[in-house]
Amino acid sequence: MNIPEQAIAYLKGSPPEGDKSALELSPKDSPVVRPHLDCLHVCYLVDDKQSYAYIQNRHMEEEGITADELHQIGLRNLRNQIAQSTPKVRPYGNIFSFIAGGSFEASVMLLDEFWDNEFRKFVKGEYAIAIPARDVLAFCDEQSDQGVIELQQVINRVWPTGDHIVSDKIYIKHQDKWQIRTRAN
Repeated sequence: MNIPEQAIAYLKGSPPEGDKSALELSPKDSPVVRPHLDCLHVCYLVDDKQSYAYIQNRHMEEEGITADELHQIGLRNLRNQIAQSTPKVRPYGNIFSFIAGGSFEASVMLLDEFWDNEFRKFVKGEYAIAIPARDVLAFCDEQSDQGVIELQQVINRVWPTGDHIVSDKIYIKHQDKWQIRTRAN
């Protein structure tokens, strides 16, 4: 069974400081983790129809696949996963919410074509986004002061007690690169 071929790219935040819940695993049994931005990382999941399992380093060794190949497969499968979920964009006040099945919304940050094409009809300038949990992706125009306030409100509702939390930051896409928004609201 070619497990890496089924991999879905999954955006994950680092555990909060002081989190002692992490298990110590051998390098081969550790999940494949690719740094993305700040405290964001890309992991790779396989759907076993009851839950998601992480791709581990040993799976890559067993299949003779590189980290870059796994990443491209993961992005392709993420695109397919999103397409199968009949995704929608809904306006809420001065922001937009992306809805796509409940597990991979935040991971859409990784898919440039959504930002270059699908979401462009909603935002003309640079994007500001909030991804406080895996099932939450809200965005607006970075120049919309009220929109950015509403993104922060979304984060405040979810963080830190939400399920599968990702980040308490607002990110902007500036010149095709994501970065943490540092400008005061």
